[in-house]
Order: sequence, then structure tokens, then C-alpha cells
Amino acid sequence: MDMNLIKHGTEGELHLIGYIDATNSQEVENILVSLVPQFDTLVLDMGKLEYVSSAGLRAFRHVYMDMRQKHGVLIARNVSKAVMEVFEITGFTRLFKFE
Repeated sequence: MDMNLIKHGTEGELHLIGYIDATNSQEVENILVSLVPQFDTLVLDMGKLEYVSSAGLRAFRHVYMDMRQKHGVLIARNVSKAVMEVFEITGFTRLFKFE
């Protein structure tokens, strides 16, 4: 799993590359949660995210809850078909604004 953060003032754009599963989901969650105080809008570019497991979904839920609590915006961008199917099946499409 690789990540690349681009800062645009109060908006952070995090590019997620590879897989999020049980082996790395806690690390991903820690990084995502650490970004919440820094940005009003957090964009997760998933164009190169190939797979997300239930452990990865927990990480996304946690960052969503933190952004919601601070009245921030969480955006999912360039979501692959495979990852979107997981979001649809689990109801996670309600957590993100999609671009």
C-alpha cells in the first residue's frame, strides 16, 4: 500500500495505491485519522486502489465519522469498479461524496 498526499490549502488529496486489507488497515486508518485535523475537505483518490477488505472499510468509516464530527467533507474520487462494488454492497456509498 502506498499513499501520496497533495495539499491544496484546507483540502487534502490522498492518493491510495494498492490494497487495503487486514495487514495494513490499521496503518492506513492512523494516517487517515491524522489528516482530519489538518483539512476541511479530504479527497481520497482511489484510482489506483485495487482492493479494500472489511478491515479497510473500518478505516474509512472511522475517518468519515471524524470528518463528520468536525463538519468536514469526505470525497471519494476515481473509485474503481471493484472497490465501488464493495462500497455498494456494504452501504458505504452513503459515507462519501463521489467524484
